[in-house]
Amino acid sequence: MQSVRKLICLLVAMGFLLGLNMAKTFAEGSAMTDWDREIISATGYGVGDPARAKNPGHLRIMAHQAAILDGYRRLAEQGQGIQVSGNSSIADNISTGDVVSGQFEAVVKRARIVSESYDEYNNCTVVMEVPLFGVTNSIAKAVFKPVEKEAFPQPTININVDNSVNQTVNQTVNQSQTINQNQTVNNGTSPAQENTNVSTVSAGGYTGLIVDCSGLGLQPVMSPVIRNANQQPIYGYKNLDYDRVIAHGMASYTTSMSGNVSRAGSNPLVVKAVSLAEHNSYPVLSMNDANKVLTANQSSHFLEMCAVVFVR
Repeated sequence: MQSVRKLICLLVAMGFLLGLNMAKTFAEGSAMTDWDREIISATGYGVGDPARAKNPGHLRIMAHQAAILDGYRRLAEQGQGIQVSGNSSIADNISTGDVVSGQFEAVVKRARIVSESYDEYNNCTVVMEVPLFGVTNSIAKAVFKPVEKEAFPQPTININVDNSVNQTVNQTVNQSQTINQNQTVNNGTSPAQENTNVSTVSAGGYTGLIVDCSGLGLQPVMSPVIRNANQQPIYGYKNLDYDRVIAHGMASYTTSMSGNVSRAGSNPLVVKAVSLAEHNSYPVLSMNDANKVLTANQSSHFLEMCAVVFVR
């Protein structure tokens, strides 16, 4: 009888330690939204149940399945927190029915496993990613819906765009493109290939737009809007082609002018935001710069191509 009690106590202690180990394992999971790479990334952890495992191989399989489920959960939580606009997140859009919950969950469950590893106890760690934009499985496919397209507004005054004002900045851009020429984008194309898709060079015109928001605390969103000083939108989702937005997004984000600004091409128009609107999500341009952008776009059409970069 005494030996039975000792055995029971031992089993209880082992179960308690296993529970602590599982709690520690799952507590170490993490998730993040990488706007530079345009992905959601999550690290999932899992442990198997030795009492149910038939052999060490089965234990690894159980741990792998648990890690995948943990990764899915973390991706879903992170994804729902992404801001679609300055006023609403994906979770908000799900609650209002603007985003179908089942479609969003399906995107998460098709996440790509980037890496997988096991420790000495056969606990499993997986790193999983879901792209924000892309023709196939992407968050954008679940978030954006086709809308009636609207023309870009007309500039309020005629602005003669002077290419010389961007000469110094373009030197920095060209240098950064050389640095980033070996980087790849989410769909496996090189920056040069993405420029072919997103930015078209017009004769003597600008290839894209860079809005410098550095120092203002710009918050990335999936559907940004550029406004003029009168708070009138000059660039937004309704002005763009649905398929292009799904494939490439409306704009890319980078943390400096020396970062990856290749989306804006080799001769971008560079303007400085004077302020931010809608919870620091929408850049606001001076009237002169807003008109300059609209006037340049009439000949180059870089806004239609979504060749826009925000420096934050």
